[in-house]
Amino acid sequence: MTNFKLSQITLSVVGAITLMSLSNVASAKSVNEIIKEYYPIYNKAQQCQGIIAPSGPYNGLTGEREFTGYCIEIDRQRVLETDKGKRLYIVVKGNASFNEDGEALEYTDTRFDSGLVGMFVLKPKGEGWQVESANPYMNAGSNGLGLSGWDLEQFATNTWGFINEHGDTHQGYYSDSLVILTPSGSGITQSWIGINFNNEDVGKCEENMSECDNTKTTFAIDSRKTVNGFYPLEITLNGFVKGKKYHNATYRVNYQKNKGYIEPNEYPLKDNY
Repeated sequence: MTNFKLSQITLSVVGAITLMSLSNVASAKSVNEIIKEYYPIYNKAQQCQGIIAPSGPYNGLTGEREFTGYCIEIDRQRVLETDKGKRLYIVVKGNASFNEDGEALEYTDTRFDSGLVGMFVLKPKGEGWQVESANPYMNAGSNGLGLSGWDLEQFATNTWGFINEHGDTHQGYYSDSLVILTPSGSGITQSWIGINFNNEDVGKCEENMSECDNTKTTFAIDSRKTVNGFYPLEITLNGFVKGKKYHNATYRVNYQKNKGYIEPNEYPLKDNY
């Protein structure tokens, strides 16, 4: 019964936003007005503006998505001058905070949830703003907490985006990933790149080194050239992957149109997040 109720709420809220008329979005508004359009629920228990949204990928057992209520706040916003004029870049984070009945959640309820993140690029319209690119429902962050402390970086000649590190630990296995958000037409592309992995805490590096993973990486944005219109990323890997030692091994991660930054097949930490 609870799942049915949650599905009803999710469809009514998310569906309403998805089908929002373009004329409504395109009209001039303040930043707060735009945020409230995408996250229209005011939760009294947590006294926050929010949304009921997917709390992670599809459940591998049921094939269904799980949803929860997120409290939303702006993490970073910055105005840039581009060759198309002034643009306001915004990234928001969402913490899993309430259920479908509006009741506050405890930590034990959210420890397996992903956090929520949204990105918006706004352009001036009259005295306010209108949306040029947006994706309000992406997952990043563990234990139900949206990633905070995003950095705005230039990823192409006239394209900026947000970058952060997502870390997670489960049963002694620790991983770090880069999360990159870049505008793509009217939407936002989210890229994930595995950068660190460690299984020392489960004893994998003590008895059988062939199972040992213990890596550290550094990365840089190579602005000397573009590939498919974007600057490549250069990742330097040190440590062990499945017992094989790497010393200053360098890999380039290129941007692919409509897909984002894609790890090369030879990258030892490909899809490791």
